[in-house]
Amino acid sequence: MNRDPPSPPRGDSPVWCPPGSGELLRCPSCRLQLWEPVTVSCGHSLCTPCLGGAVPARCPLCQEKLKLLGVGGPRRNVVLCSLLEKCEDRGRRLAGLVARVRHHLTRGEVKEALGMAQKGVELAPDDISLRRCRAEAFVALGQYPEALEDLEAVCKAEPTEHEGFFRKGKVLLEMGRGAEALLAWEHCLTLCPHFQPAQSEMEKILAQEDAPRPRAAHWGSSGPQAGGDSGDPASPSARTQDQEEEPEAGRGSSVSEHGQGILTPGQQQEPGAAAERQHGLLAANEEGTEAAKCNQPYLGELLSISDLECSLCIRMFLEPVTTPCGHTFCKECLERCLDHRPNCPLCKQSLREYLKAGSYSCTVLLQDIMLATFPAQLAERRELHQAEMAELSNLTKNIPIFVCTMSFPGVACPLHVFEPRYRLMIRQCQEAGTRRFGMCVYETGKSFADYGCMLEIRQLELLADGRSLVDTVGGRRFRVLRRGHRDGYNTADIEYLEDRKVAGEELQELQSLHESTYELAQRFCEHGDVASRRLLMQHGPLPEKEEDIQASADGPMWCWWLISILPLDPSFQLRLFSSTSLRARLTQLQRILLALLQQPPAAHPPPEHSPRGRV
Repeated sequence: MNRDPPSPPRGDSPVWCPPGSGELLRCPSCRLQLWEPVTVSCGHSLCTPCLGGAVPARCPLCQEKLKLLGVGGPRRNVVLCSLLEKCEDRGRRLAGLVARVRHHLTRGEVKEALGMAQKGVELAPDDISLRRCRAEAFVALGQYPEALEDLEAVCKAEPTEHEGFFRKGKVLLEMGRGAEALLAWEHCLTLCPHFQPAQSEMEKILAQEDAPRPRAAHWGSSGPQAGGDSGDPASPSARTQDQEEEPEAGRGSSVSEHGQGILTPGQQQEPGAAAERQHGLLAANEEGTEAAKCNQPYLGELLSISDLECSLCIRMFLEPVTTPCGHTFCKECLERCLDHRPNCPLCKQSLREYLKAGSYSCTVLLQDIMLATFPAQLAERRELHQAEMAELSNLTKNIPIFVCTMSFPGVACPLHVFEPRYRLMIRQCQEAGTRRFGMCVYETGKSFADYGCMLEIRQLELLADGRSLVDTVGGRRFRVLRRGHRDGYNTADIEYLEDRKVAGEELQELQSLHESTYELAQRFCEHGDVASRRLLMQHGPLPEKEEDIQASADGPMWCWWLISILPLDPSFQLRLFSSTSLRARLTQLQRILLALLQQPPAAHPPPEHSPRGRV
């Protein structure tokens, strides 16, 4: 069933344009076509001239504080520049550049205008509009020989246009070459006999003593003759003069198209006139853009999926982030690379400061372009990523395994993570939302032991070089069913362990054993040797005993706390850990505590046992 296209808005609302049009490629600051776009740290992309050669303190759009992270100045976004080149034909690109140069001239930013005009002339040496703009900038800066060279090129390319000759005459006069200026203006009047600015300039020169005399083509005995100028507003002369008082349509330059507007050093526009001209330029630019943008092809017709692919994963960008050096990657792809080396994967620019900041803002414009041009493919890409995250969220299949140290239910396990594979693993646990992973000790011939403990991330501190300090706490015990690998680290299919429940007389006996063992644990904590007291200072006091000793699938938490601090062999700890009989664990703990309380203090205390892991 065909659907009718949406009707455009009525009245004074802007011209309606379909999604995916070139409107996306306009700078959100100056509203002109983007020119050498730079993506700042907040994710917005602005023209290089809008930034003024340096990153401002805050983004002009979102007001977020901006930072230059490890580079000397703003760098162009390479992907956006290539998209602009592909989406714009040469004529439209040059027209946009001319409009931008005139925009800077209007605002009095002559050096910026000259720099852009120079680049434009290098790209298109035969473009007369750029030559004319550059001449205006040269004149404003007092560089008359350079301006004259451009104006001679303009006159040669447009021999029937009077304004080029008039401008040439003005420059010649500033250079002290009055006779040549008169010749240029005489030629201007030959092309346009009623051009009042040229007549006025010639009168000023001829009023001086010993002034050079022009040829008599348009001169009477009393001065320049415009031919039939009776002062009647309806006369051809009056109409011509009225037309010449306004800038020529489509140019909108701050430097007027006629003599009165050619700025020379020391001249300044009146504030009101400058503001009025600037408003007129922007309004004309808005009208021209609105009128033309519906004739622009969809970006989807000009771009392909390959234009929006990450150079690392060779898939469509997902959460594209742009580095300070101007290169763009998927957020996840870039983070993986920075896990190994703090440099740009393409240009090798150091990204240490970028890594230290730890905030990767998505490139907003690139996101908008993908959504406007390839919405179905972007949705498919996101669904694929969500499926990958769902796989990571499964806490029984392919769970990530951290091979390091023994950990226990309810016991803190601080970790110092610096290996790239584990940095990736921790980040994926965070992104998946589970904030959990398995911890197992190493076992020869198996990569890791058959039993482990789930750890939950409570707090993560990211260091400047990408390492992290991770505060975790033990959760449930598990048994490994199958081993695997993903992204360089170990994974496993698991089943969770649960203590066998007892009831009746057996429960009463278990409760009695629990009470007596807890009393021994209290005695050990109160009267232990120096080494034991140091452990208590590090791990805190003995946890309170639970009222219901079978409430948790892993039994009372104080048992695991005690096992973690006792000087036990890891293999014996693992046997206690894998047992699903609370009675067996309490019996073993009772025997160990009695032995420790009866033996004399050691002359040299054993080294401290700490569950802190290093990877």
